[in-house]
Amino acid sequence: MVAEMATSSNLELLINKLDSSVKLILTIIATLLLPFALQAQAQTTIKLRDSAGNELPNAVVWAADDAVKSGARMTPQQVNIDQVNRQFTPFMTVIRKGSEVTFPNSDNIRHHVYSFSEPKPFEIKLYANEERPTLAFEQAGLVTLGCNIHDQMIAHIVITERESAWISNAAGVVELPLVAANGSVAVTIWHPWMGTDLATARTIKIEPGTSNTLTLEVTPPQREEKPKSRLQQRFNRTGSL
Repeated sequence: MVAEMATSSNLELLINKLDSSVKLILTIIATLLLPFALQAQAQTTIKLRDSAGNELPNAVVWAADDAVKSGARMTPQQVNIDQVNRQFTPFMTVIRKGSEVTFPNSDNIRHHVYSFSEPKPFEIKLYANEERPTLAFEQAGLVTLGCNIHDQMIAHIVITERESAWISNAAGVVELPLVAANGSVAVTIWHPWMGTDLATARTIKIEPGTSNTLTLEVTPPQREEKPKSRLQQRFNRTGSL
């Protein structure tokens, strides 16, 4: 009987030791997995609106590199800015310093692309769709593009020294893969309607993993009504050519 009690006591002691060991192992595993759990949290979302409540696409958003999840470096190294229907596409591009941009021409007419912006003044004289000129952008800053033939053609390139930057989509929404380990994160936002240089950008602090709506003070460009050609006037008057 005494032997049976001793055996039972030893078994309980062994179970308690195993329980303690299992708890210790689980604690160690949880500690090791914590950084990955933080990175797997919900995306940080910013919804951008103007003062009238309209969605604001084509805003550039960036944060410090150490606030961004590893493996989420999104700024491209080589991009195309095409010319389609007498418009640059995309309207807004973000690249890292040292990246290259190719300027294909998908129109059946010639374009004359240029920029007077300090980070990269350049001129690509009249060229057609069989050419694909490529330029390197070695200095950080803002480059505004134009066409010397078609004044309505405007686009922007933001050259950044950071590894990550994003552009708000057609609904004015941008999702940021931020890490929560350091608490709130400073995020900087710029839109071309805020001003002609990046000094007009706005910086806010947000909590990673949250959804935010932000109103930006912007001034949309006024549309200039150009006089119609005789051909256009004739078509509008008669409804046919």
